[in-house]
Amino acid sequence: MDERRRLLEANAAAVRYYRWELLRATDGWPLEYLKAHGAESVLSAASPWKVGYAPSAWSNLVDHLRGQGFGYGTLVRAGLMTWNEHDEAVDQHRDKLMLVARDRRLAAVGFVGIGPDGNARSASPVTAIHRPANVLVGIDEQRNLLARGAVPVIVDSPMDAIAVSNAGMEAGGSWAGIPLCGGDLSTSHVKTLKEFSATDKVIVALGGSRAEQDRSAGYVLDLAFFFDRVRGFELPAGDSLAGLAQKEHGGVGLNKVLRDARPLMTYRATGRGFVTLQSADLDPPAPDL
Repeated sequence: MDERRRLLEANAAAVRYYRWELLRATDGWPLEYLKAHGAESVLSAASPWKVGYAPSAWSNLVDHLRGQGFGYGTLVRAGLMTWNEHDEAVDQHRDKLMLVARDRRLAAVGFVGIGPDGNARSASPVTAIHRPANVLVGIDEQRNLLARGAVPVIVDSPMDAIAVSNAGMEAGGSWAGIPLCGGDLSTSHVKTLKEFSATDKVIVALGGSRAEQDRSAGYVLDLAFFFDRVRGFELPAGDSLAGLAQKEHGGVGLNKVLRDARPLMTYRATGRGFVTLQSADLDPPAPDL
């Protein structure tokens, strides 16, 4: 059997296992975390967001996948297993909420993990099928939204991405949240995003520290090659889109923030924050009718 195909099958099986582990849970920090961030919708079996949970036990996934006929070598090469100091096969991921990272073919090739500290980071090692710069979270979950013209909104936190998508659904499918999970936006990310987007518009959330906001503003260089209208908005310090969505009439407020986003090129970092450049709208002119 083709090696790549077997690695993809192992990761697909892990997606199903992690999802089952989350949906069968009745308590614990993962449920509390999701509810605290307004993301309890992912606990529905019908949710497009197939968030899962890697249990804290040492080898639950390994034992499960071994029972399905996957060998140790395949699990190691798929980024799902490692060997401990006692030469025992143990799970690569433990006690984390798990989000699926997919390649441009929408195949599950790795995972982003959220630990009890709330930080979301790429959890899978670099493998023959997984490179963080070549994968996106949320692209498959929202491909129908994107195909119908939803505007992709690039954020850092998966919880913000889910809040954006939920608000978008309330507004008739206007937005689709795409989280970077602590990583940088690459040209490959943008190409994949454009491939599945029916709109020529994209929005970038400028949040976090000043350095992080500067970095996000710089995404315009790649985005402008693929999207005609590149917008951005600044999040006040300490705020999150998930938090905004949980406030009274939060969906309305979140939709307003996204509708009011202005051309990203008009953001310029200064020691006192962002200011608007003295320039005309930098979108391409409308075609003559």
